[in-house]
Formats: sequence, C-alpha cells, structure tokens
Amino acid sequence: MNSISWAKLVRLLCSPEIWVRQIIRRLSIGSLDFRLALLALDRAQYAFGVKQAIFLASKLGHRSVSVIEFGVGAGSGLLLLEAYAAELGRRAGIQVEVYGFDTGSGLPAASDYRDLGYIWKRGQYQMDVAGLRAKLKSAKLVLGDVQHTVPEFLDSQHAPIGFISFDLDLYSSTKASFEVFTASDGGILPRVLCYFDDVISNAHQLHCEYTGELLAIREFNQEGDGSYTLAPIGVLNANLLFPTLWTQQLWVYHRFQHAEYNTYIGAQHPR
Repeated sequence: MNSISWAKLVRLLCSPEIWVRQIIRRLSIGSLDFRLALLALDRAQYAFGVKQAIFLASKLGHRSVSVIEFGVGAGSGLLLLEAYAAELGRRAGIQVEVYGFDTGSGLPAASDYRDLGYIWKRGQYQMDVAGLRAKLKSAKLVLGDVQHTVPEFLDSQHAPIGFISFDLDLYSSTKASFEVFTASDGGILPRVLCYFDDVISNAHQLHCEYTGELLAIREFNQEGDGSYTLAPIGVLNANLLFPTLWTQQLWVYHRFQHAEYNTYIGAQHPR
C-alpha cells in the first residue's frame, strides 16, 4: 500500500461519518433530499442544480425547465442527471427536459495554449453512442461541434434553461458553448446555476484565469455590456451538512434585464 492509500485509510478511521455516507449512498437509503444533504450521492452537484432549477421555474410559474450537460463523454453524468431530473421533477410536478451536448468522438485537438494541451489530448473521452442511447430513457443527445449544435438547439422548441454543467475541458469549446446564453427570455430563466468541472486544480493541472474554463468565463464577462454576467456564488448556505469542493465550482448566469429577473420568488428557498 502506498503512502496516499495509507493516508486515505487513516482519514476513514478518523472520520466515521465517511463510512456512514458511503453506506447510505451505496444502498440509496432515504429520500433524494436526505442523501443530498449528506452528500451521499454520486455527482451531488447535479441533483443540487436540478433542484434549484425546478424551484425557480415553479416560482416563476413555468411547467417545465431544461437542464444541460456540456461534455457527456461515456455518459455516466448524463444518466445521473436524467435520473435526478425524473425524480425531482415528478415530485414537484415540473417536467424537466435533459440535454447532453458532445462531439461523440472525443475531444477535438487543442488549438493553442489556452486549450491546455498539456492536460487534454485529441480523442479523449470517446463515446459509445449506440450504447449510451440504449441506456437513456428521456435525455436527448445533441452530437456535433457546439459551434453548430448550440445555435440549432436555441432555434428549436425547448423549456427554459435552468441548470448547466460545463465539462468541455477546452477553452475554445467552452467559449463556443456560451452561445447558449443568447437564448431569448422565453428560453432561459433569469438566473441559471452553472457548474464548471475544470476550475479546480490538482498538483499538475494548475488552472488559471488565462487558460481553460476560467479564461472563457473572464472573457465572457469582459465582452458583455453589463446586462448579464457569470458570477461565482460565494458563500453558500444550503443545508449541505459537510464541506464539499463542488460548491466552489458553482457560478450563476444573471440576466439582469430578463423580464422575470425581479419577479418575487418568496422568502423560503429549498435547503
């Protein structure tokens, strides 16, 4: 056993709640809200994002809402997003449309240093398209270059967008996907919770605001006219009972001039 494995073992022995959470997660004990509060869910950020999208949509009187994953890869995340959308939507009486955008053939080649070619290489995260389609129940795969598929999606009939996960890895692909924020007011909620996968570094990735997703976010805000922004949430108090890294990966798209931006949504918020 290497030193990292020993360190993880010591952490488990010193933190019995980790064992309890693992048991709850593996056996799916309790309601989805219970498991979310304990962070005893795979990709709990997806359940959190769907829940917030449903809440805002319902407060604004919408009967449906869309949630999106940019960067599907093998599809494990999209399958979870679909499952959370089905359960939470059914309970709230809101139809949740799920969309997954991907090339279907893995990552494109890095165009320059901004795409972090030292981390990502062409062809990574290829998809078994037929195999994934066979597993999906309601989610829709949107395959192709996001430069083309996002405008086509915006021209189609879809419920207003309420949650987006960005996991396209490359700066160029992420920036192109931001075209989704040009949806009409009818096609997007006034505030959209966004999760960015590649903004947290390990010892060799070393993300910064001059490359990757963080650069795409910075340029999006700099190029705007002040009527919208992508802003980090900051301190989040949402009855999540344990610290978790993904709360630092949440941004919110604010469309300040949206017709429903100032619609009162009440004092109570799902926690």
